[in-house]
Amino acid sequence: MQDSVFNENVDYLYQVQTDLEAVEQLKKELAEYKNQEKNLKKAITTEEKSIQDEIAQTIRKRKNEIEKTYDDQIDANKNKSRNVRARRDKAKSKRVDERVSYETAELTEENRQLQVEMRTLFKAHHVPAFCRRELFYSLFMTKRFLEIITLVVAILIAYIAVPALLYLLSAHVLFKDSAHQTYLCTLLVSVVLFAFSFIYVMMMNKVKIRHYDTLMEGRNIKDQIAANKRQMKAIRNKINKDKDDSQYGLDKYDAKLEELDQELEQISKEKQDAMTVFENETKQILTNEVNDRRLGRLEQMKESIDEMEEHMTVLDEDIQNSSLAIANNYGAILGKEFCTPAKVADLISLMEDGTADTVSEAIAAYKGAGR
Repeated sequence: MQDSVFNENVDYLYQVQTDLEAVEQLKKELAEYKNQEKNLKKAITTEEKSIQDEIAQTIRKRKNEIEKTYDDQIDANKNKSRNVRARRDKAKSKRVDERVSYETAELTEENRQLQVEMRTLFKAHHVPAFCRRELFYSLFMTKRFLEIITLVVAILIAYIAVPALLYLLSAHVLFKDSAHQTYLCTLLVSVVLFAFSFIYVMMMNKVKIRHYDTLMEGRNIKDQIAANKRQMKAIRNKINKDKDDSQYGLDKYDAKLEELDQELEQISKEKQDAMTVFENETKQILTNEVNDRRLGRLEQMKESIDEMEEHMTVLDEDIQNSSLAIANNYGAILGKEFCTPAKVADLISLMEDGTADTVSEAIAAYKGAGR
């Protein structure tokens, strides 16, 4: 049988070529199906992600819309509360000022009378008006702590700051090019210090000592005014610390604030209920809406995958059966080497151009040519 096949003419190779090309065609179809399957699986993955993204985006959008609706109402409520509270604070501040004015009216009037008394006293004894000022008493009739601080600051300015500044100014401007710069600067500073001291001593002798009794009466008046101011400050502090606002007539503001607080509590409760319904019901409804609209196409794509896999299974079986048949029918005779479309085509060419008349001659010629 094998010898007869080797003596076959070119028609035998045509048949082999046809069977081999049929297997190659099946392999091409299988490869094409696999490529289509690969692309379709990518498309399915993309579609599934797109569906999940749309569901998430839709849920997020609806949730934000619901939250914004209630948050806008809450913000509006809080703005109203702030406005009412601001009006209440303003009204309370006004009432507190009125209460302070009322409870300190006697002290205020007493201070006014004391100031009139002091002006009259100084005028009657021909004491200069500037002697009534706090600065004068701080420099020449020092007693209270604040006056001591003022005196210390004045001394530092007059005997340190001014001389130092004057020395630098004279050294760099007035006596810049003078050969006796240090001497002149020191002399100028000494003159200024002497002037300050002279003025202070003159004020002591001409004013303080001459009008000492009147100034002491003024001191007593000032002390009484200061005591009254401290008492007035204590009254204001006591009133400010009073937590009882019932005497200020703020009921309408309190009622409005309570109403707004209840409204805020109701809005917050409604928001919480709405979000609970959204989480338990609306999310699933939105998910179902998207799925109902888009899952049909996804299922079609998956069905196409199933159909492709069935076709590929059939093709794979056909390829295996055809390959097995070729191996049985031709492989044992031609050998695995010549069971390819390209090699068979070469053998056919050798027989068609007259180089060989039989299959065996074609194989020998092929091998002899060193191919």
